[in-house]
Order: sequence, then structure tokens, then C-alpha cells
Amino acid sequence: MALNPGTRLGPYEIVSAIGAGGMGEVYKATDTRLSRTVAIKVLPQGFVADAEMKQRFDREAQTIASLKHPNICVLHDIGADNGVDFLVMEFLDGETLGERIKRGPIPLDEALEVAVAITDALDKAHRQNVVHRDLKPSNVMLTQSGPKLLDFGLAKTGAAPDAQALKSGLTTPGMLIGTLQYMAPEQLEGGEADARTDIFALGVLLHEMVSGKKVFEGKSRVLLMSAIATSEPPPLSASEPSTPPALDHVVRTCMAKDPADRWQTARDLLAELQAIATGADEGFVAAASAARRKSSFLPRVLAATALLAGVALSVPASLHLRGEAPPDELRFRVPIQLSAQPSLVNLGGVAASALFRPESFAVSPDGRRLAFIARAGASDPWLMFVRPLGSVAPQPLPGTEDASQAFWSADDRSIGFVAGGRLKKVEAAGGPPQDLCAVTDFFGGTWNREGTILFGSPKGLFKVPAEGATPPELITTVEASEGGHYWPHFLPDGQHYLYTVWGAADARAIYLGVLGSKDKTKVLAVDSDAAYVEAANDSGYLVFHRDDSVYAQVFDPKTFKLSGEPTRVAVQMTFDSSAGRGHFSVSRNGALAYFQNSGGAATGGGPQSDQAEWHLAWVGRTGQIIETPGPTALYRGAEVGPDTKRIVVHKHEKNGGDIWVEEPTGEEKRLTWDAAQHNASPIWSPDGKSVVFSSVRNGKVGLYQTLSDGSGTQDLLFESDVPKAPMSWSPDNKFIVFGVQDPKTGADLWLLTLADKKAVPFIATPYMETHAQISPDGKWIAYTSNSQGNRREIHVQAFPTLAGHYQPSTAGGDWPRWRKDGKELFFHSLGVTASPSLVSAQAPVGPLYSVTVTVTGTSFSSSPPTEALTFRALNFPHPGGDYSTYSVSPDGQRFLYFQWVQPVNSTTTGAIGPDPPSGLMVAMNWQGTVKR
Repeated sequence: MALNPGTRLGPYEIVSAIGAGGMGEVYKATDTRLSRTVAIKVLPQGFVADAEMKQRFDREAQTIASLKHPNICVLHDIGADNGVDFLVMEFLDGETLGERIKRGPIPLDEALEVAVAITDALDKAHRQNVVHRDLKPSNVMLTQSGPKLLDFGLAKTGAAPDAQALKSGLTTPGMLIGTLQYMAPEQLEGGEADARTDIFALGVLLHEMVSGKKVFEGKSRVLLMSAIATSEPPPLSASEPSTPPALDHVVRTCMAKDPADRWQTARDLLAELQAIATGADEGFVAAASAARRKSSFLPRVLAATALLAGVALSVPASLHLRGEAPPDELRFRVPIQLSAQPSLVNLGGVAASALFRPESFAVSPDGRRLAFIARAGASDPWLMFVRPLGSVAPQPLPGTEDASQAFWSADDRSIGFVAGGRLKKVEAAGGPPQDLCAVTDFFGGTWNREGTILFGSPKGLFKVPAEGATPPELITTVEASEGGHYWPHFLPDGQHYLYTVWGAADARAIYLGVLGSKDKTKVLAVDSDAAYVEAANDSGYLVFHRDDSVYAQVFDPKTFKLSGEPTRVAVQMTFDSSAGRGHFSVSRNGALAYFQNSGGAATGGGPQSDQAEWHLAWVGRTGQIIETPGPTALYRGAEVGPDTKRIVVHKHEKNGGDIWVEEPTGEEKRLTWDAAQHNASPIWSPDGKSVVFSSVRNGKVGLYQTLSDGSGTQDLLFESDVPKAPMSWSPDNKFIVFGVQDPKTGADLWLLTLADKKAVPFIATPYMETHAQISPDGKWIAYTSNSQGNRREIHVQAFPTLAGHYQPSTAGGDWPRWRKDGKELFFHSLGVTASPSLVSAQAPVGPLYSVTVTVTGTSFSSSPPTEALTFRALNFPHPGGDYSTYSVSPDGQRFLYFQWVQPVNSTTTGAIGPDPPSGLMVAMNWQGTVKR
């Protein structure tokens, strides 16, 4: 029964009806105590007696109350009066997104603002284990203060698939939950809904905003469901030609049929949308928004995540134009995973050359995306992939089999390449490649805004229109002393170009040419390819290489003169000495990608040396160094405290070492005072008040406990003759799992009961078991074992019963670490890298893998491993036993590891810097180091 105006529900007086939905009727009302307008959501009369619906209504209230976000509707109160149950919510003055779409397509800048805000809200919900499950236009309200996400009536909480609802009978397995038009395929099948289900709906929502049309159509429910499950929506550019290709890619990835192929988290999607919305070279989006609404809410949303946007974009030129201080230099490695299997392109040498073509990658002119050519296995065909620099999800371009020599069009929309002796082009967003002309001995391509392509050859430079159908025209003449004209690169005017004259060693140089003339001007005597980077002033930068180092030098694009001195901006780059090409690519605004091969073990104080010094470093999932806490030292192990601010470390000294705590203030507190005791392998208590470590005293190796503030005594817990090291402290404070090196049985895991200080073998087999970590909920234990042969793998069993047995790793792994919510498990490739020289190294470089964990009752399952990032791991033998080689932040977005401190006499900078891993590296904001 509808409530009439004037009806009182407690202190709230109904003003008028607003609307109704499946989960209730909504009224405008007045809070008579505060003279505040509110919205009242009332459970329909027919549901009041239905315990099932009442329970769902109560759950919605609990869900909304737990979510505090500027783009989520606020819950003020909950109440019941005269048999009426109701929620009191923020009154929103505006229109629903559905009403707005009815008036036609939404301009790109407005659509992006809405998408960014709602994605940010979903990220907040997902981080609190809340999945909306009914995201649709009518559940988004557009207000002057920004979009608001409404109606969590169908929201799901918890990790298990609707476990809470199933227990209470609210959800029947196989039942459809949500609005059909926006359901993901897994919802149609009655499967589990998770964060990726909301991401699918968000993709549908964004597509509908831009196109103004329903994404999936059907004359019946069956046909509509079939369309959602099987049909591919048209690209946004078909409805709105000005759509950036990056946005087409983002939306298409959101709506992938398989959840594993979508953006895996709302945070990843948020970074992509922000990058598009704030693009420097596709700035029409931001400019149009600023012109339309100076009071836009988007800057407020973006301000909180400016650092993430900075990783995905390269905007130093625009910062110089505004007169602001240039941003800090940033370097990170680009992980490339080509399949669900851990067949990763991550190392130099044989492994990389078999799976990745270092000479065939190219950064897009706008610095947003990377095109590269790789293959999943040695017997698979080469294929071109495109991926945003700030993402980990490469998209294959079908039809580009056996491709090589990738290069971008000036408008960032297409990519040229060579395959089967033909020059071809393909849209970066996907589509069938187009044949342009026959080529032989292709040495690099470049493509200007007027649609002209130049490519190098031993005969000289050729010109061909990007539309094809015209034979290439030879535009330069190779002199008798020259061996060819290679690696052309258009300057910003689209008429002048740089290229490399190849020949005898004393004749090799970078030259300048211009369309319509055979004249050439020598720019720099160096056997290198060249590229130009724009700058805020009249002078930009010429980028080139000498051997394995990349240099930049100030270059005036009007006078074509160099000035200042060249500055080295990258080292250990691979290159082709037979043709002068360095394996680097740079965008107009300076996003520099280069293929780096740091080689094997170093000597004399290098990262493999027992005397190498290290620095603690917090690194993000994109590879950026966030913070370097504590001093330089000969570290052997570190563990982050429960508060994520304090770090307990073992410093190696005098053939032994002591335990220290690094405070967030920079202060160091020493917990032990005799290095000869080999005080090592510290771990934290669950409350952070105590530390347990191993120590050699009176000829025995014991486990000792002391207070982490340094005020307590060192109390013996357990001792014996064999080496041992604490590894994990159970969250209920009952047990400590520690490793034992027994000369008879090898490496085993033991269990210490803290109540009686008794220790017994826990996992002791003829194989090696070590590096144990108890899950945050105390129900599982992950550890390393070589029971499958010489290769170490990650194993998981129930704790402390050891029921069940699971192996999350598939191609080796060591040192498992849990995310705080237990839904993600990390492990390092320590000892299982592809290069034999690194397997036995003391500090190998290798990838950190991640698996998503799902627990249903007593059953454990995990996703295929994916690469999170790559860093160096300490693996020095130590008398004190094993130690922690890295730690993970509670949200799984940051990792604490050991960063090698380069010696002063190093050929590089002689300062603390990122370890130089092999693989595809990206340098941002390096321009501030160039000597002018």
C-alpha cells in the first residue's frame, strides 16, 4: 500500500512518492528533527511477512552502512514503525543515468567522468568484499555533486559464492540475480558473481552511454541471453568516430565473455579510465569537460590517484608548459604474459629471444600503449600484441602471424609491420590487416599524419602511401661508400625525418632528410637509430644509443642542431651491432621503452657478492619504487610488521648478525647485542608487540622471543642442536611454525605450541619442506617442497590438520606469501628461473607470481599463476637459517624487497637505484636529467 503525503514513520514525514523497484518503494520525506530532506526506502507490504525478503532488506542496510564513498548513496538511518520497515538515505536531486541516456548519447568527456566515479565506488565496495550484481543505468543517479551508485539490494558479501545467502535460503543455486540486460554470461548460467561480474556490467553501461544504444538486443529472453553469451558488441568508434582506441579496448575488455579475460579488479580499470580521461595528446576529452563544467567533480576523484595515472601516462611536456616542477623519474618493468600458463617473457638471453622479439616493439606516439611481437612457446607463431603501459593484459591482434618490425601511425590508431615479405597495417583496436606492398630487406618504418610511410633498406629509403595500392618510391640515394639507409623517423612537422646511414665504421651517422628533396644533412656521427622527443620549449631531444646505453641530447627541430652534452638515460640495452639498431622505442612525449639484459652474476661487490650492500625498497605492482625505508646494510631477511609501518630486519655482520627494528620515523631499535650469536630470521607476533628469532647460544640453536620495542628480555622458547629458523606465527597466537635443517632428514617443518613450549615435527618427509606461511585466517598453510623432483613447488594444506593437499604453482616457485584477506597468494621464482646461471645465484632476478585463492568450506582452489612483477631475491646461505626474502602489504599492491646498492665505482650512476632486471623496461620523466 502506497504511503500518502503526511504519513509519519517515526520522525520522518512522507512528502511524495519517488519510485518503486523490486526491493522496495522510495519516497521523498522530511526529517522533522533536522529539517532535512531524505529518501525513505520502504519494504513492500507483501514482503513484510516474508522472512527471506526481510533478511535481504536488512542485508542491504548493513551493506550500505559499511560503504562510505562520495559516489555511493549515504545511509542515514534504519527503522520500523507500525509494521513498516524502512531505510533512510541521502536524498539525491537529479536524474538517473537511464533517463539521461534516453535523451541520446552522452559526450565522451561526460561519459568518462561518470565511469571514473562509478568505478571508484565499485573499487571501494569490492575491497570490502561487496559485489553489487545489479549495476544498470537506473541504479546510477546523476547529481550536481557527481554520480551516485544506488541500490545494493542484490549485493553479495563474502568470499564464497553466495555462501551467506545460500545458508539463509535467499539464493537458489542456478537462480538469475540482477537485471537481464546487464548480466554477465556467468550470471546467466547461474554461476558465481564476483567483482568481474560488476566490471562486465560497467562495460555495458559505458558502451550504452557513448553509443546511446542497448548493447545487447533480443526479441525474447532466450534471444537476449544468447546475444549476451555469444555476440560481440560493435566498437564504440562505430557510433562515435572520435572515440579513442584506448577506450574501445577498455570497454571491450570489460565485456569479455570469460571473466578471466576482463580487467581483474576495479582498481585496474580505474587506472585505465583515468589515463584516458586525462590524456595529454587526446586532451580533447579533458578540455571539453573543463569548458562545459568548471566545477567538475572529476579532478577531485583523480587527485587521490594521481600517482597511478602518472604511471600509465607520460606527460612531462605538458607539465613544463604549465611551468610546474617536473615529476620524479620513474622506471618499471613491463611484464608480458601471453597465456594463462606461466610461460612468461621476463628474462634476457635465450629465454627471451625464443619468446619475444626485442627488435619488434614500439611505444605509441602518445606514450599510452605498447605494441610488441611475441609467442607463447617456441613452436607457436609470432603474433602482435597491444597493451596499455599501465596494464598487464596484452591483447592479441589476429591476422598478424609471423609479424616483425612494428611501428605506429602518427595518430596512434594503426600499426605497420612486415610479414611474409609484405608491408601491412592493422588497426590497434583489432580487425583484419591490410596489405600495402611487397618489401625486401626492411629496416624500420615511420608513418606521418599525412598518411606517408617511409621504410629503410640497403637500396635507400622508400616512400609508400598508407592506403597502399601504389608501388614504393625510392626517395634517397645510397652512395658508393654507404651500405644502406635505415631506421627512418619522422619529425613533428611530418616532412623532415631522421635516418641512419650505414656503411664503413667511419661513415655511419644519423642524417636529416626532407620529403621532396634528396638533400641530406649530417646530424650526429654515431652508428645508431634515432628518435625525437618533444619538449615544452623550442628544443626537444634526440634519442640514440652507443653500444648498450641510450643517450639523449638537446635538439632544435627548427635549426636541426644539437646543443649541450649527451646524457645517458638507460644502460644494459640489447642492440644489433650489424645494423646499428638499439632495441628502444620512445613516444613523442618521452615514454622510453628498451629491452634490457643485465646478464648473469656480477663480481666484486655486485648483487651476487656476499658482501653486497642492500637497501629496503617498497615497490608497487607496476614496478615503481615507492619508498626506501631504513639505511643501507648487509641485510639477510626482513619482515613487515602487522601495522605495515615497522620492519624487523637481520643485519649481517662479523660472520653473524643482530636483529633491528626500523621505525617509520627513521629511528632504528636494536633488539639483540651480540652478532656472534647469529641472531637471525625474525618474525612478528600477530599483535606486533613481540618478535621471535633464532640464535646460537651455548652450542645450541634456539628460538627466542623478545618485545619489539626493545624493553623486554630474550626468552628461550625451544632449542636443539640443529639449525632452525622461525617462519610463521599463527594469528590465534597458539603456534609458531619453524624450519629445521636436520642432517638426517633434510629440511623439515616443525610446530611449536606456545602454551607449553613443546615442539614436534609437523611436515617431515624425505623431501625438502621449508618457507612456511600460515594464512591470515589461520586455516591453511602454504610452504615450499621439492617432492615433485628437483624443482621446488608451492603446496597448500589445511592448518593444523594437514587435511587435503593442493599445489597452486605449476612451473616452480618458492617463498609463498598471503595477502591479508587470504584471497591472493604470492610466490617467487627463486631457484626456478629459466637461466641455469641464475638458478644457483645468490641473488637471482625473477618474477613474482600471483594466484587468486577461492575457499569453499574445506576445499581450496586457485587460479593459474600470473606474473605480478619481477625483482631480485636474496638467497645467500646463512648460518642462522632461512629468512624472509620479501614481504607483501595487506592489500597486495606493494612489496618490500632488497634493492642492490650500486658501488661508487659502478659503471652506472653510483647511487641507490632499482636492480637492473632483464626484460622490457620503461623509463618515464627522464628528461629532467638531460644536460642542456
